[in-house]
Amino acid sequence: MSNAREPSHSMRDRPRGKPSIRSRLMLLALLAVAPLLADRVRLLETSRSERLTETRAEMLDLARRARDAQVASVESTRGILKVLAEAYASLGAERADCRAFLTRFVDGLPRVAGLSIVGSDDRIGCSTRPQAIGLDLSDRDYVARARASGGLVLGDYLVERTYGTSAVLVAYPAPASGGAAPPVLLTPVELHWLAHVGVGVQDRPGAAAYLIDGSGRLLAGVEGNRRIGDLAAADRPLVRAVLSEPEGTVSQAGFDGARRIYGFARLPGIDATLVVGVDERAVLERISHETEIAYLHLAFFVVVTMMAAWLIGEHLVVEPIRALARTATRIGQGDLTARPEVERWASEFTPLATALTDMACRLSERERELRSTNAHLEALASIDALSGLANRRCFDARLAAAWTAAAARGQSLGLLVIDVDHFKLFNDRYGHVRGDGCLRQIGRVLSAAAAGPSDVAARWGGEEFVLLLPSADTAAARDVAERLRLAVIALRMKNEGAPLGFLTVSVGVAARKPGSGSTPDELIEAADAALYAAKNRGRNMVATDERHLFAIGA
Repeated sequence: MSNAREPSHSMRDRPRGKPSIRSRLMLLALLAVAPLLADRVRLLETSRSERLTETRAEMLDLARRARDAQVASVESTRGILKVLAEAYASLGAERADCRAFLTRFVDGLPRVAGLSIVGSDDRIGCSTRPQAIGLDLSDRDYVARARASGGLVLGDYLVERTYGTSAVLVAYPAPASGGAAPPVLLTPVELHWLAHVGVGVQDRPGAAAYLIDGSGRLLAGVEGNRRIGDLAAADRPLVRAVLSEPEGTVSQAGFDGARRIYGFARLPGIDATLVVGVDERAVLERISHETEIAYLHLAFFVVVTMMAAWLIGEHLVVEPIRALARTATRIGQGDLTARPEVERWASEFTPLATALTDMACRLSERERELRSTNAHLEALASIDALSGLANRRCFDARLAAAWTAAAARGQSLGLLVIDVDHFKLFNDRYGHVRGDGCLRQIGRVLSAAAAGPSDVAARWGGEEFVLLLPSADTAAARDVAERLRLAVIALRMKNEGAPLGFLTVSVGVAARKPGSGSTPDELIEAADAALYAAKNRGRNMVATDERHLFAIGA
């Protein structure tokens, strides 16, 4: 039955490293919902991308509107200065009431904070601001450019040192008188660029707006509620990005380190760029929140799907397989009555359960056949084929069992050792075939002598036989031996080489009560010694281990 248990052991030693059925079912469920998950993720990412695109377009639109407002301011200032230049030329260059004239003209004009006239010596000779009179502007190229072009020229965007405000200096030449250099009308135009970046932009969390000149210097800006300005920032990634194109959008960290989505547009005629931005995190806060919720829903859905696949696999697949494995284990351990319970399983397991049942039935039939065969083989293995008696192996086992039983009951155990006299002479004269027939005849006589249910007659080897007599003492064993000797003589089998002319036997008799430390070999040795005593006295005798001899003639 040890072989029947081997399949159970091999089942436990299944290959490692391969995914289980439940894991495969979970993977299959995940693959089934993967397209839905992928589509949901795609929609979320599309919404995020669209929101970013809308914000970039909004910021670029704000920057463009602010730029257009500045252009409109400059153009309106051009018309004002043209009228003023013609009026100034008609009044004469030496008019003593120049300041009063300029003041009356400037009053009520939008975006014109003051007015000055630069003379032919490049100094301010007349101005609405007394502190500006006498300033040397020979180092300002826009004065020379205005005279050379004969039209309006825009200076750099800067914090004007005379007026103390952020402005663009606009220069416009008046008609010249004589050969002298024409006077130049100069006015700072406050563009109020921040007011045009869009209503409410400054109020957005983390919003920012900057004005950056062509050299990469931050002229003015606001970040939330904090105003900044006059900062060298040419090495900033944001500054490099906005100066690389006339307009566009970019996502970069601002001057405060906060990442924003910026729109920018360059002011025409002014080497400066307007930049407007909103906090990227604030823009994406809502969509990020929705995305997080959606991902949580997806995660929950995946977990529920995986758990469902696990439970379904456990109930519909794994448990039936375990039950079949338990049944197979029981069958492998020898319980051939084990049968799988198929009534509560899916129909797909019915063929396997039926096959397992058929296997158990076949194994049961095979086991019965094997038991019958083993019993037959065991019987064959314990019988001497020639004489039909027990063989030496069977006799040794029966002797050991009888010795143990006699020791337990305190009884005597008798043993006869029989030898066919002059058997070699019989074989030499009549041949081995007749010799085998002779041994079969002796075997039948010996079987008849073993009258007790526990008596054991066996062929000891060659022409020697033994007879085990449980519960017999020396006298009883001797009587059986004498009857056996006489029965052989009665066969009258010719053996012309023997002294009597027919076949005889010599018998050694011994009896022992098993005691402490004694062994069956002592009984065998005693009977064997008695046999040799009988043979030494002339054969055809019965001898005991006490040297009692009995001889009967032919």
